[in-house]
Amino acid sequence: MKVITLVGTRPELVKLSPVLPLLMEAFDHRLVHSGQHYSFEMDAIFFEELRLPPPDHRLGVGTGSHAEQTARVMCRFECVLLEERPDSVVVLGDTNTTLAGALTAAKLHVPSAHLEAGCRSFNRQMPEEINRIVADHVCDWCLAPGEREQANLLREGIPPERIHVVGSTAIDACRRNWELAGERPIVDDLNLPRHAYVLLTVHRAENTIPEVLAGIMRAINLLAERWPFVFPVHPRTRDVLTRLEEGESPLQLHPNLRLIEPVGYLDMLQLIAWARAVMTDSGGVQEEAATLGAPLLVVRQETEWMYLVEAGAAVLVGNTCDSMVETAAPLLAQGRDAFRQVDVEPQRGAARRIVSTLTELLAK
Repeated sequence: MKVITLVGTRPELVKLSPVLPLLMEAFDHRLVHSGQHYSFEMDAIFFEELRLPPPDHRLGVGTGSHAEQTARVMCRFECVLLEERPDSVVVLGDTNTTLAGALTAAKLHVPSAHLEAGCRSFNRQMPEEINRIVADHVCDWCLAPGEREQANLLREGIPPERIHVVGSTAIDACRRNWELAGERPIVDDLNLPRHAYVLLTVHRAENTIPEVLAGIMRAINLLAERWPFVFPVHPRTRDVLTRLEEGESPLQLHPNLRLIEPVGYLDMLQLIAWARAVMTDSGGVQEEAATLGAPLLVVRQETEWMYLVEAGAAVLVGNTCDSMVETAAPLLAQGRDAFRQVDVEPQRGAARRIVSTLTELLAK
């Protein structure tokens, strides 16, 4: 049996890192890299860090509007599918690459599996929400992280026989790679006080609108008066920050807010593990923080991982200056004592469940 996995972004690659070696063992496997995040060369360090082989096909689609990017992936991925003629396609998550892979496979009648199926923010202003909904409805098999996601799929009318609960690959990836990350020197190299600094990441489209990002950064400036922040800056966010700093009313950042270049996955795990708290709008970072026991402040109005909020391991602080300061300040003052630890053990083993499920489905 030949299986193709399509990946396009670093979070996808991270979450698939425990799955890919098992797929290579079980099937005649091909890995395709869309290049959605700029270029393969920029992602090459992730392949090296995660000890994964390079992709068999590189689509090199680069950046662009949602329509342009999705269309380029579809056109180029179609050529790969016609050449390789796989028995199945695997996609993960909610990116333009995910949507394009699912649609292309469906139009060529290639059975497909969507990992992280059923995740919902219930905010259709998010492009990711549209991507994940469409992918779930065109893929043959929806591999859901848990029962909440399974219930979402059933409410949308997806037949139960297409749904399989397998757990979260982000948790497997974090466990798999923590042994390597634990020895990284980044916290010491940056001279960060352990369990005292706040790790910040902001990159989602709704948070990088200039007026929204300006409010977020005003909140961070106020919080940074009491706690040091370290901020690996996504290229999209960096561009908007530059415009805000050069605008008519220039944004000035607090000296306690330390901007650094984007870091590799292993360094990010190290930064998460030793943080007083993590403030993020990233879906992947949320589960990594929970796995490593770091308090989590979600810079959004909603999250796909509500189980973390309901368990007391995460709090939604919003993305306005007032809501962030009002909600985050008292929690940061309490530190780790303000948050509960989440038992992620039941979700371990997702990678093996995914491959076992695919093996059974393809054998029918």
